[in-house]
Amino acid sequence: MTRRICYLLLLAAGFFQMMLYDYQGLRFLLCCAVCIPALCFILLLFQFHSCKVTLLTDRIFVSRGDTVKVRVRVRARARGILPISGIWVWMRWHLPGEQGEKQLLRIRGIRRNSIREIPVELTAKHCGRVRIEMKKAVIYDCLGLFSLPVKKGEGVEICITPVIGPVSAQVLETALGNPVSRMGEQEGDLLLRDFLPGDSLHRIYWKLMAKDGEMQVRDMEKSNSFRFFFSFSDAFRSQSENWDRYLDRACSLLYFFAENQPTQTRMEAVWKSGESFFRQEITDVESLQTWIYLLLMQEAAGMPFPEAEIPLLEQEFHLEEDCRLYVGEQCVYEE
Repeated sequence: MTRRICYLLLLAAGFFQMMLYDYQGLRFLLCCAVCIPALCFILLLFQFHSCKVTLLTDRIFVSRGDTVKVRVRVRARARGILPISGIWVWMRWHLPGEQGEKQLLRIRGIRRNSIREIPVELTAKHCGRVRIEMKKAVIYDCLGLFSLPVKKGEGVEICITPVIGPVSAQVLETALGNPVSRMGEQEGDLLLRDFLPGDSLHRIYWKLMAKDGEMQVRDMEKSNSFRFFFSFSDAFRSQSENWDRYLDRACSLLYFFAENQPTQTRMEAVWKSGESFFRQEITDVESLQTWIYLLLMQEAAGMPFPEAEIPLLEQEFHLEEDCRLYVGEQCVYEE
């Protein structure tokens, strides 16, 4: 806009001077005022089809506190006569726990049949999902009088993951020695014994009682299988600092158990997304990374959790919003 205003002022001054002295020069001035912008516009028509602006990133996962690096790539094919004068790129993003930001990049000096990359760095202060996209990308002529939109690629998504910290070994000892920490009544673990006073009526094996008439209850073998239920509300996600602290504790516990669990031990993470419950088996660091990606991106993925077992979640390992780990009603880990 500044270039256009200056150009019009220059024409007005020249027009005024020519009117005072020579009308022959006025025709020359009008010819230049029309031909030069027309030539710039024609050159711009050959250039804007050959340009494409895309966003690139080398890392999909970035730990909280690290720098998010994004590259703005401008590719100019071998068209046109002169080098590309310049490109304006409007970018916008929304970091977790912060307001949305916009940035304007001006890229100049792009030669024909070349690729130019401009780095953009952001600071990841909170865990969550970052969507960086281009709102607009235009190419302008050498005088800055005309601009045309160019092809632009899709935006990029980056997952800011929690920071894994140390966990006390006492948690693992508590888990291995606690008979409550088992993953439901799975086939092969079922045992039957005689009914004793104080046993719950829900554990009576009614099918066998209907056949033999004997009252027996279902019992479980002690199993080295763990199920972690992560209990949090949707409103808790908006509390950036508390949510970061909760995710740090959750990932630290899962990483600790994945690295130190005995052989042939299963571990599952259970969480709520919307109105449904989902579960993801954690076997190594890669599966832990997949789980945190699904949780932060709020993807409705993973295996659905059976509704019949939902009331049993509070009796197993569950991490509350105060970052305390419970087994049933007993707190087994806190800082």
